[in-house]
Amino acid sequence: MAISVVNGGFDGHHNYYVPEEFFKTDPEKGALYLRDGERVAKVSESFINGLHLGMEEEVGDSSGLLMYRCGHQWALRDMKRFSEKMRQEFGGGKIDVWQMNKRFVLESWWWPLIIQGFGDWRLDTSFENNGIVVVELRNSAIAQSMGLVGKPVCHMYAGLFAGVFSFLDKAERGGIEIQCYAMGNDVCKFLIGSQKQVNAVEFWRKEGANAKEILEKLD
Repeated sequence: MAISVVNGGFDGHHNYYVPEEFFKTDPEKGALYLRDGERVAKVSESFINGLHLGMEEEVGDSSGLLMYRCGHQWALRDMKRFSEKMRQEFGGGKIDVWQMNKRFVLESWWWPLIIQGFGDWRLDTSFENNGIVVVELRNSAIAQSMGLVGKPVCHMYAGLFAGVFSFLDKAERGGIEIQCYAMGNDVCKFLIGSQKQVNAVEFWRKEGANAKEILEKLD
């Protein structure tokens, strides 16, 4: 497996079904680009695994927070670019993403990331009355690269989702992984909510609560 590491692409073609329609190559420069001109790099599972293990060796437990912040900043940067493209393509240059259907916006944003190898997601909005969104992620590039390590490892995804919802909600959101493929689960699950809610979830998770128990506490 290989994933491309950079922003998602989006250029007027609504969906991409095969990599050949999504990536452009420049053999002379030895470079790979998305359709909108963003340069990307394909990396292997070994690279992802080595990156995470190397960070843990250098900064210890702080590596998770560092990856979370990387994901969060990536999301904020990417959503600025993406929202303008949505405004031009679907809003006629006048309607912003905040005026569009939120699920449509989110699915349009995530689609290119599926092609890039970041996995497939499903949004669970049944907890929205409590200010919470649950994201299910299949085929996490990070978790599959790390293998069964008995703890959540998808900190970058948690930050990525938190950043996206912070942008769309125009309010700070936090994210935390409550279930991980690296713990032997079929799918990874993330909870997006207020920082207070995320702090409570982190406490329950450390106490050994599973995803179902955590969601029951918040319902």
